[in-house]
Amino acid sequence: MEQNINFFCKIYVDDDEIYSGDLSEVPEKFRNRIIGDISEWADCLGKSGVNELLYSHLVWYEKKGLHCEDCNSLDDASETENCNECGGELREKYLYDRSAEIDRIMTCIGMISKIEVSK
Repeated sequence: MEQNINFFCKIYVDDDEIYSGDLSEVPEKFRNRIIGDISEWADCLGKSGVNELLYSHLVWYEKKGLHCEDCNSLDDASETENCNECGGELREKYLYDRSAEIDRIMTCIGMISKIEVSK
């Protein structure tokens, strides 16, 4: 898959910059698609379009699964309260690592006013 080496963006809520970077916080399997869409559409979308674009690409960030602390397995579709691997208790956990930068974007998702892209 093609790498977007020279991609850099800034995300704003009104005049306040809430993110500046290359989206390296986004897991690689999602990164090229979001970078491609932001590069192509960020300059021509209005505020609601920018918000929808970002949210649709970051929906993976909020997904949770069931995690067993005893054997460290992750199950996103278990029908029981116990682990299928070891019988330990399952607890809900985010499927992807948390990031302060993505948290800030998700907190402001409805207020984002523009995205600036440089290559």
